[in-house]
Amino acid sequence: MPLFRKSSPISLAAALTLVTGMAVTGLLFVAVSALEYGKMELGFQQRAQVRAAAIRRGLDDTLELVTILNDLYTSFGSVSREQFADFTRPLLLRYPFVQTFNFHRVLTDEQARAYEAMVRQGFPGYRMHDAGNRPMAPRRQHVIVDYLEPLDGNEAAFGLDVMSLPMAATVSQAAAAGTTLATPLMRLVQERGNQKGFVLLKPVYRPGAQTATAEQRRAAWIGNTGAVIRSTDLIHKILQGAELLDDHELVLRVYIGDDVRPDNLIFSQGQAPEQTAAAKPLQRWFAFDYHDIYTSTFSAAGKSWHVLVAPLPRPFLSSHLGSLSTLIGGLLFSMLTAAFVNSLARRSLRVQRLVDERTHALQLSNERLNEDVAARKRTEEALQESEHRFRRLLALSSDWYWEQDRDFRFTNISGGFFDKGMQDPADFLGKTRWQHHQEMRESRWGQDHIAQLQAHQPFYNLEYMLSGTDGRPHWFSTSGEPVFDRDGKFCGYQGTGTEITERKLSEQRIHHIAHHDVLTGLPNRVLLQDRLMQAAAFANRSGIPLWVMLIDLDRFKFVNDSLGHKAGDLLLKTVAQRLQDSVRESDTVARLSGDEFVAILTEYPDEALSLDVTQRIMRAVAQPVLLEGKEFFVTCSIGVAVYDPDGTPAQRLIEHADIAMYRAKKLGRNNTQFYQPAMNEEALERVRIETALRSALERDEFVLHYQPQVDLASGLVVGMEALIRWQHPELGMVAPHRFIGLAEETGLIVPIGAWVLKTACAQAKAWQDAGHGPLRIAVNLSPRQFGEPKLLGAITEVLEQTGLPPSCLDIELTEGLFMHDVALAVELLHKLKALGLALSIDDFGTGYSSFSYLRKFPIDVLKIDRSFVSDIAEGGEAAIVVSIIALAHNLKLRVIAEGVESAEQLDYLRRNGCDEIQGYYFSQPLPAGDFEQLLIEGRNLRTMPAAA
Repeated sequence: MPLFRKSSPISLAAALTLVTGMAVTGLLFVAVSALEYGKMELGFQQRAQVRAAAIRRGLDDTLELVTILNDLYTSFGSVSREQFADFTRPLLLRYPFVQTFNFHRVLTDEQARAYEAMVRQGFPGYRMHDAGNRPMAPRRQHVIVDYLEPLDGNEAAFGLDVMSLPMAATVSQAAAAGTTLATPLMRLVQERGNQKGFVLLKPVYRPGAQTATAEQRRAAWIGNTGAVIRSTDLIHKILQGAELLDDHELVLRVYIGDDVRPDNLIFSQGQAPEQTAAAKPLQRWFAFDYHDIYTSTFSAAGKSWHVLVAPLPRPFLSSHLGSLSTLIGGLLFSMLTAAFVNSLARRSLRVQRLVDERTHALQLSNERLNEDVAARKRTEEALQESEHRFRRLLALSSDWYWEQDRDFRFTNISGGFFDKGMQDPADFLGKTRWQHHQEMRESRWGQDHIAQLQAHQPFYNLEYMLSGTDGRPHWFSTSGEPVFDRDGKFCGYQGTGTEITERKLSEQRIHHIAHHDVLTGLPNRVLLQDRLMQAAAFANRSGIPLWVMLIDLDRFKFVNDSLGHKAGDLLLKTVAQRLQDSVRESDTVARLSGDEFVAILTEYPDEALSLDVTQRIMRAVAQPVLLEGKEFFVTCSIGVAVYDPDGTPAQRLIEHADIAMYRAKKLGRNNTQFYQPAMNEEALERVRIETALRSALERDEFVLHYQPQVDLASGLVVGMEALIRWQHPELGMVAPHRFIGLAEETGLIVPIGAWVLKTACAQAKAWQDAGHGPLRIAVNLSPRQFGEPKLLGAITEVLEQTGLPPSCLDIELTEGLFMHDVALAVELLHKLKALGLALSIDDFGTGYSSFSYLRKFPIDVLKIDRSFVSDIAEGGEAAIVVSIIALAHNLKLRVIAEGVESAEQLDYLRRNGCDEIQGYYFSQPLPAGDFEQLLIEGRNLRTMPAAA
């Protein structure tokens, strides 16, 4: 009997589904909201930091204006009013926030009256005055606005005594400190608007006063160079130049002074959040937004600058659309799912009632079904056969199904073959597979497949290619099995197939990637070896020579370090294309590694290989390359190994070409060298020296020689340069040029340099203790040592262990050592200088010298390279030597000339003001014992015999 049960409006399963969905929705809403708030916070912090950094950089550039104007007086001493106007006119056009450039002249009360009368001759009606245009009060010292550009519109400040203004204290502080200072905010005399301004001041002294004490500087103070800055216009110009004025979602405030208060406000952008909320209450209700405030404080020109950035509130929907969509969508989905589950539960109850009713009816018809048992058995056999076919087809399931008759002609192909494979049904139905695909009868795989069909054997995953109606090749995979009737008679084939074009294309791409360089598309090492073996085999068969060229770019590391790896990758791709265009299609160009390429060139009977090939490649590589808007010229060094069919094994060719390329690099780069057996001996010698070098320090094989440095004024030895020598037990005395470069490449220069520094300092201290005076010891610092992060600590430790005063240690640096990252080099040099050391630039003039760098670097000594000194007698380099001496003295640096070998060179250097010399004329580098004997004998320039 059916059971009838009363059901509730909503089932338990539906209620659980609804509660679970709402809980998950709540969790997702909270998570997405957190992500949205995090995104808003990160975006705000980034935008605020960009503005603070832009303002700080702009202030640094503004301070440089006063320094540039001050350098005019430092360089020329006396500057006329016309020179001042010509110099400042372009600066006014470029920096519109500058109200005026001026020069304040320091005068006593008596000098002021006389000077007023003199200026009045050129400017009738001119008079000196105090603030408020009051008559100038008597003072011990007046600071008068003398030069003023532009004068038009600023006449009120002409002749003003700034000591009558609130900025008088700042003027005095700047004169004592010798640096650029900013005055407090004030309303400018010549300002017509409401904005405040300030004055940047830098004192001008008489020559030689920069290194004096504060009192001495005040005594040598002759005036100030200054720039009157409109503060609001300055910040506006900085932000406008950085394109940072178009963000209307931020509030920006800039203050100058010790604290943040309205009187110190100089720039304001955007309306404060509280004002917005007051104007729009409804918007405030929905603006659940990020409200943090970013503050950046830094010092410039003696003042504290405060940059405050706050975000404006935004509507909730504009920033939280994702979380709101998640909440609404999740609630709707939960309710719909609960409704669906509830409908399923109610349907299940209805089905249960229907089953109960039908069960009774089935019991009544059971007797009739027994009569059909025999018919059901026959039907079952047919179903089993159908099920067997279905299971076999299911195992072979794919994109389509096909059938063939006993003659292997297609009788049925489902539509997937024609749709996916882009084939015409007329080409297949009623025909065999090989009638359309003629290559099967001619190929080995096709003949094997036909034989397999004729043997009535199943086949699996037969892959073949056909051209489609779209004109493109299509790949297919098919499987089939023979069909027999009940008597075992063959009826044909049935099977399935699938289109595998994408898989085949992927396999081809993988094969290409495995054998080609990803960046340039050139063959890689794997394919290069295969091509080389093929080319060598051809050369062996034909007896025709084969060239293997190893091409290495010169100074590629400089491009990577200065412009980054993106520019380096672009350069490599450009060079790869040029190399391919420079050779024949039958030749191979491969990328070996980094900036190294290999070219395999085969000679033909009608086209012999010659040096024209290498010249063509070098010219193609040397063409300019445009990287980040700048033209770069990159050359290459080429090593060539010639393959003789009866000579060197093919696998050694690349190694020989590499040896020849290294020889080309050693000869100055940008040239071609052919491999010679002697080069291999040189390479082996290099390996031998490198192996011995690694144990030389442990075996105590290094010694130091010392070359005296002589003061030209007194003729006495005032210092010495420590020079390393290698006393090898088998190789003898190894010259530095044979192992220093190798030590630099392998990194061994770091422990070797540390040994040199410690040994030299200990020897200098021993000579001091022996009563030879405070001699300076000069030690060279290699590029690897300069880049070591523990350099400062190592030098400090050596000075502490040896007891040598830091003032007696002179660190010598080459010019190119710190030109790649000037800012980092300046910071490190200042730290070295803080230890009390002296710093020298060695071989000055032979590298990438920049006079602006010399002004930034805390250098004490310039060493003139011996290449300039050697040509003084002929006059070829005399002008350069004089210029270097003058430049060094203007920068308050000592000058040491290296390589002085004659009395004529010595006399010329002495006449032109050189401070010290070193060279074979006085003494060659000496072992420690010989050098000490020189000190004991008191040898000097005056005791030497006069030149003939």
